[in-house]
Amino acid sequence: MMRKYIILLLVALLAVPVGMASVARDDDDKDPSIKPGIRRLHPERERAKAVKKLQEQMSRKAEPKADPWDTSDEVWGTVDLPPAASRDSNAVVGHRLKLHTTKTPAEQAALDSLLGGDYSLTEYGYRRMTWRDLPVTTTIEQLMPGFEVDEAGDCHSRYVARDKSSNEVYFTFAMGEDSVPGPLRLRVQYCADDPLDFDQLIFNIDGYDYPFYPSNHEGGAIDDVYYWECSDDVLQPVHKDLVYALAHSNWIVLKLMSTRGIHHVKMLTDGQRTDFAHTLDLYRLLGGRL
Repeated sequence: MMRKYIILLLVALLAVPVGMASVARDDDDKDPSIKPGIRRLHPERERAKAVKKLQEQMSRKAEPKADPWDTSDEVWGTVDLPPAASRDSNAVVGHRLKLHTTKTPAEQAALDSLLGGDYSLTEYGYRRMTWRDLPVTTTIEQLMPGFEVDEAGDCHSRYVARDKSSNEVYFTFAMGEDSVPGPLRLRVQYCADDPLDFDQLIFNIDGYDYPFYPSNHEGGAIDDVYYWECSDDVLQPVHKDLVYALAHSNWIVLKLMSTRGIHHVKMLTDGQRTDFAHTLDLYRLLGGRL
């Protein structure tokens, strides 16, 4: 009998390390997605940090540079915002409370009512804009002092530079007979000491990308020192969301994509954004339609 007890004791002692090792291995083998998250206890803090980082990036880009197309130290749209807390976490907390406490029906009902509420943080951010046929609140008489018609008959903001050595992005349209406007056009002018040969425009408007593919592109050189390029394209109904977003934006970053495998990034000024809005208003008041 004593021998039997000794054998059982030895078996038990040998089994303990094996069990502990198996538990450790099982924990190590867990997928990272199901391991307890420490930083997810307060996701709103991580989101606030990310938003602050993005705002700092955008403020740096607002600083004027000698070269308006300078892309040095240019990083934008790279901040990943962690998801806001969902009501699923409330359900887990409520389940644990029910397991560890005993309550009267009235107390349990009151607790369920509290836990059933949506206590997630509301994010007041920008949304991707789509075309809205809103009425124009200004008049032609109010807008016309800010516009001019050039020798080619194009109407555009008097604050844009039309020469080939200037970098500009703006709406324009031809003034026909009886002041009836021609199609609304998007014109982009680029000039720098390196050729670009851009074939795609990506407007990042309030955090959302609006791509545009120019089809009317030309370019040349100035005194063999600078290279100029220009695109001037008629805007079609398929571009209505882009037109509306440009005219109602809070901020715009333009990326010129090049066939040479490079790109240039420029943050548009408040004046350029205002020109988009005023040109679209004047175009619609004169009877223009996309």
